[in-house]
Amino acid sequence: MDNDQSGCEVSQPVGDWVLSSVQARILEGVAAGFSSGRLSRELYLSSKTIDYHVRVMSDKLQAPNRVALVSRAFVLQILRADSWPPRISRETVD
Repeated sequence: MDNDQSGCEVSQPVGDWVLSSVQARILEGVAAGFSSGRLSRELYLSSKTIDYHVRVMSDKLQAPNRVALVSRAFVLQILRADSWPPRISRETVD
C-alpha cells in the first residue's frame, strides 16, 4: 500500500513520533470504543490523564475527535487492520 501523501511507510513510526506504551494502550481502548472512565479504571490512571493523552495523540494526527483519531491511526497503520480488539503495530511503540 502506498502512503506517500502521509510520508509514512508500513513499518515506520509517524514522523519522529513513537507512541509510549501508555499511549498505545489508550489508543487501543479508544479504538475499541471505551470511555475515558473505563480506560482510567482499567489502566489505573485518572480520566484527565486519559483525556490528556487522547488530546496529544489527536493533535499529532491532526484529528478533531476520537473517531477521526482512530480512523487516522488505521490509515497510517498505527493500528493493525487484521485484529479485534484493535491492536497497535509494534513498530510504532517505544
